[in-house]
Amino acid sequence: ETIAQFISPLHKAQEDQTNESWVQELTSKMSLNYSKSNRRAPRDIEKFIHSANACRIHVEHLHLHPIRLSLTFTQEWSRRNQETEGFVFFQIIRGMASISEAPLTFTSFVVSHAFESPTSLMGIISAHYSSQLMSQLLSIIGSLAILKAPADFLTNIGSGVFSFFYEPINGLVKGPEEFLQGLEHGTQNLARGIFVGFVKGAANVTDLVTHNLAGLTDDFFVDERNAYHKMMLYGGDYAASNKSIQDSLSIAGACVARGFRSGASGIIEQPSMYASRYGAIGLVKGVGKALVGAVVKPVVGVGDGAVVLMNHVSEATSDKEVVLKIPKRLRRALSAVSSGSSVKISPYDEVSAKAQKIVTGGETVDDAYLGHVQTSTTLFIASSQCLWAIDNKTREPWCIDWAEISNFGFVDGRYMRIDVFSNEGIHSNIYEMSSIQLADLFGLLSMQVEKMGNCSQIGLGFDTSDGSSSSGAMTSKHIPGVKSIQRRHTFGSINKPLKMTTIGITNEKELIRRCRTRVKELDSSMNDYFCRLDEESWLLVNSWGQYFTGLSSRRCVIIGIINGTLEPIQIKSAKLVEGGSLCYFIPSSEYDDIDNILHPGGAILFFGSGAVPSLLQSGRVAISIESNVFLFDLTDQISQYATAYTRPGLRASFLEKSFDKSGWWAKYWILI
Repeated sequence: ETIAQFISPLHKAQEDQTNESWVQELTSKMSLNYSKSNRRAPRDIEKFIHSANACRIHVEHLHLHPIRLSLTFTQEWSRRNQETEGFVFFQIIRGMASISEAPLTFTSFVVSHAFESPTSLMGIISAHYSSQLMSQLLSIIGSLAILKAPADFLTNIGSGVFSFFYEPINGLVKGPEEFLQGLEHGTQNLARGIFVGFVKGAANVTDLVTHNLAGLTDDFFVDERNAYHKMMLYGGDYAASNKSIQDSLSIAGACVARGFRSGASGIIEQPSMYASRYGAIGLVKGVGKALVGAVVKPVVGVGDGAVVLMNHVSEATSDKEVVLKIPKRLRRALSAVSSGSSVKISPYDEVSAKAQKIVTGGETVDDAYLGHVQTSTTLFIASSQCLWAIDNKTREPWCIDWAEISNFGFVDGRYMRIDVFSNEGIHSNIYEMSSIQLADLFGLLSMQVEKMGNCSQIGLGFDTSDGSSSSGAMTSKHIPGVKSIQRRHTFGSINKPLKMTTIGITNEKELIRRCRTRVKELDSSMNDYFCRLDEESWLLVNSWGQYFTGLSSRRCVIIGIINGTLEPIQIKSAKLVEGGSLCYFIPSSEYDDIDNILHPGGAILFFGSGAVPSLLQSGRVAISIESNVFLFDLTDQISQYATAYTRPGLRASFLEKSFDKSGWWAKYWILI
């Protein structure tokens, strides 16, 4: 009606086309009345109307099923992260109290033939769940860990008291005999409720105390204890519905033994670990940690064992059915789509979930699933730390750290070759698969290429035409600076124990001097240059192990570098970041000792050793080498902190990365 009155002058104008004065009057009147700001709707209302009507979608039927959750939140001590200090969300999380098994129930959401914008529909769904969440806040507050013990106690006592009065009254209605039976049942339920309440309450209090005591110890013990609790919760005898008292006694004994074992080992390990990292101050801190752990860890172990036994007694005594909180299925595995943190949301896949369980050890190992490829013979699983290859028939797993992989590539379009470092050089593993499986596996391996030993060496073109599968087999065909064509040799292939004589050797400097004399006679014009360099480096490592043996054993690291460029390399510095000796230089004849120049084709060895391991020091070795074209930081063990950087335009290819299984030596050969 208002719109009709508003446009009535327009109809009048159609009737009277000759009179035009009314048009000017109407225009000036409308400009005066409707150009004011208070005549317009507020901006937020206009925005709401626009969003509510823009991009509307039709949903024929939307059914969100009911949800029932059991929420448990454990507040644990952790170091402050400067990156999250400014976020209010993390401050709220830190201030939250621990919650134990808070029940949350949300009803279903069903709608048919909805025609709304996505924003409006999401607002309706959010209001549906948020209103139910607000109504259940009291149940969450009642589930605070600090209130769990008294709440369980009151619940059990209350059910016993209720049964004590209800059963006789219910029987009295039926007759005298039923009254006596009800009185008997009610009395039994009252006694059972009081007993279960005390036992369950004592178990909850003990668990809370042991959890807080465990926070006083080291992080390793806390992680080990949490992992053990997860293992008991999700598998084994403890999670079985028909577990006996023998099963609970066995688990309780394991908890006590773990506490005493960890406390005893900490007395030896803690001081040495902190002293090797922080010196004298670290030694004092390590001794303090060890003493606290020696007292607290056994107490925590005894407390955990007592909790297991008390829970068993309360469950066996209670007349309530124990509902095991075991997941209906394995946790969903999300495959990675890049080397970053992006993952792909996909339908639930049981094989992926099982692969994730293998990688994480049933949620007890700090590793993350990235993806898998299933072939006719092998299951390949990629995680953030390792590559797994599991034989389909024997189910034997082969797990290799990414840093131990040299390179990978296709062979004849039907095979995938993965070259792996070993203590006897580079070994190749070849697997046959379809073209689709090749592409999928190549994509998984490419995600972790930066963690591999020779991430830039893929497709480098080493001569393997003779059928050998070892990418470490070197010739000088593609290496600039080397004067003579070399006899084919795989670095590390001679790493076998040799019985050497140490007659005439009085100290470590004599060992180094003899090796230096022999290496100084070598140059790249010899056709067995590579082979003899490898022999000399292994001879030094082998002799070192025989000279320093028994209680005087010391770890050692040897690093060989070959200049495979057409320009000289100036060695700026080489030092032991961690160790107990000097960093020795052992160059070939193509090295200028005055200007520290390694000419094309030349080679140089760097050797360092650690101190004798003791309670106060681990005897580890770490060497840092810097030149005008590269920077290396290498250690005596596989480590994520070992790095190799080169100037743009050059690359460092590891020809060998060998480690002693007992951890006493490490041997590297690097081609620049």
